[in-house]
Amino acid sequence: MTARTVAAIACLVAGVGLAAWSLANAQLLLAIVGFALIFTFLYLVIEAANKAGKPKHEIKRAANSAWSMKDEPAGTSEEGKS
Repeated sequence: MTARTVAAIACLVAGVGLAAWSLANAQLLLAIVGFALIFTFLYLVIEAANKAGKPKHEIKRAANSAWSMKDEPAGTSEEGKS
């Protein structure tokens, strides 16, 4: 596990526990801190998801791209004629 993963899990556990306890005991300031920890957890999770969605290597273009005929109107290629 990376340090970011450990930090995200710690933020979630501490945030939920602190928010629940402070709301039960009418401690509004501590509840805000607990919610801030929960939002920090959400930020770290979304950041990790965005990073995971990016390719790790460069995507090479195909030699015969399908977009080579993008300027031709539909039905004018040899394949489209009957």
